Amino acid sequence: MNLLVMFLGASVLSATLRLTVPVLLASTGGCFGHKANVLNIGLESFLAISAFFAMCGSYWSENPWIGLVFGILSGILASVIFAVFVLLFNSNPMVIGIAMNLAAWGITNFLLGVIFNKSSIFIDPRIKSFKPIDIPIIENIPYIGDIISGQNLLVYLAFIGAIVAYIIMYKTPFGLRLRGVGIKEVATQSVGVNSMRYKWIAILLGGFFCGIGGAFLTIGGSSMFTEKISAGNGFLALAAIMVGDGNPKKTTLACLVFGYVSALSVTLQSMRIPSQVVLSLPYLITIIILIFGALVDKKKGRKPQFF
Repeated sequence: MNLLVMFLGASVLSATLRLTVPVLLASTGGCFGHKANVLNIGLESFLAISAFFAMCGSYWSENPWIGLVFGILSGILASVIFAVFVLLFNSNPMVIGIAMNLAAWGITNFLLGVIFNKSSIFIDPRIKSFKPIDIPIIENIPYIGDIISGQNLLVYLAFIGAIVAYIIMYKTPFGLRLRGVGIKEVATQSVGVNSMRYKWIAILLGGFFCGIGGAFLTIGGSSMFTEKISAGNGFLALAAIMVGDGNPKKTTLACLVFGYVSALSVTLQSMRIPSQVVLSLPYLITIIILIFGALVDKKKGRKPQFF
C-alpha cells in the first residue's frame, strides 16, 4: 500500500502536473519550429530570459499578470533574435541556439546584480505569484480533485495550450501549410506559400509559449529567481519534441513522463538513495526514451528523429 501511495499517490500526480508545465510549454512552442524544419535548441535560453523578466514585471508592479506579460514579451524578443540570425543572416541554428543558451545564463546573472544588487538568488515579498484555483465540483471528487484542483492558472494554460497547438497544427489550413513547409519547402513555395513567413511565425510561437513557461518558473508559485532557474527544462523539451516528432499530443505524453519522474525523484529523496542518482533520473529517462524512439523509427524504416 505504501508503494502504491509512493508511485500513484495524489500528491505525486499533482506534483507531476506542476513539474510538467515548463517542459510542456517549451515543447509545445518548439513543435511549431520542428514542423517548419527549424532546429531550435535555444529553448533553454528562452525559458531563462522570460523567467527573469517575468520576475521583474511581478516585482515592479506587484501583479503576477504584469509579470506574465513581461515574460511573454521577453520570450518573443528572444525568439526574434534567434530568427534574425537564422532566417535573415542564414546562421547555423545549432550554433546560435548554443550561443543563446550560454548567453542567457550570463545576461540574467548580470542583470540580477545590476538591477537588484543580488547574486545567484533573489527573493522578495513584492514578487507575486499566481494563486491556486479550486475548481468547483471537481475539487470535491476524491483523489481526482486532489490532483487536478488547486493548481495555479499557468498549469491549466499549459495543457490547454497543447490542445490548441494540436488543433492549429492538424485541423487548420495554417497548420497544413506549416507542415508542408517543413516537409518540402520548394513545393509549398511553388503553390504561393511564403515559407519564410511561416518559419517566422513558428519561431515566434516558440518564444510565446516559452515566455509563459519561463514565467511559471518564477511566478508560478515560487516567487523567486535563482541562478540557472531553467534547470535543463529546455533540453528536456527538445527531447520531448524529438520523441513526439513535433506532434503536440505525443509530445505532451513525453512531457508527462518527464514530469512524473521528476515528481517521483522528490519522493525518492526521502529514501536511502544517493541524491545524485535521484536527481539524474529525469535525464536518464530522457536518454532511454530517445533510444526507444530511435529503435521504433528504425523498425518502421524511418529516419530516427534526431538532429
